[in-house]
Amino acid sequence: MTTLRLVEEDGRRPADNYTPIVTIYADASCLRNGAADSSAGGGAVIIDRNRMEVKLVARYLGTITNQQAEILACVKALEQLRRPCRVEILSDSRYVIDTMNGRNRMKTNRAFWDQLIERSYGHYITWQWVRGHNGVTFQEAADLLARAAATARTDILLADLDFLAEHLSNEGNQLSIRSFEIQLDKIVSRYAPVELTNPATRMEGLGTYPSAFLC
Repeated sequence: MTTLRLVEEDGRRPADNYTPIVTIYADASCLRNGAADSSAGGGAVIIDRNRMEVKLVARYLGTITNQQAEILACVKALEQLRRPCRVEILSDSRYVIDTMNGRNRMKTNRAFWDQLIERSYGHYITWQWVRGHNGVTFQEAADLLARAAATARTDILLADLDFLAEHLSNEGNQLSIRSFEIQLDKIVSRYAPVELTNPATRMEGLGTYPSAFLC
């Protein structure tokens, strides 16, 4: 099968000028926050709005604080974008949202803020606060993903995240968050609480728009 590749007069393909529209729901969980044996995780649901493609993040972040984990949850989500995007980031952390909207100064956790600023370069980002545990399905899913990584003390494997993303995609806004939680609990129960090396990701092209998650 031959795929036609259209080229504009200036020699560029239409995809070169295309900017994906992306929504990110980000959240963090820190078990035993402030203790020496704390365990933090970052979770995110990332939606490429043009392709309606869903990608999930569930990363173990170590023994950092809850505020630091909230920052890194956004960092880990933005790391998934492989081309400049128009991004809306939703978080239930007023600390993150107010700071990135310029209402707070970055007085502490500067190294973490620097990572977030660096990952924001090249994107047009708006930052929006959303109330946690208020029935926003994708935000609830991000919270569960963060808690899963914190509980397992390891990244959730990408094959498992692909399965969960397909579950979210199929159910859409009709998803019962309890259904997602049950599937995630089954996955986490297989994990030993040790940190694993993150495996290579499996990505498949879908639709006619170029994916936000591929170069």
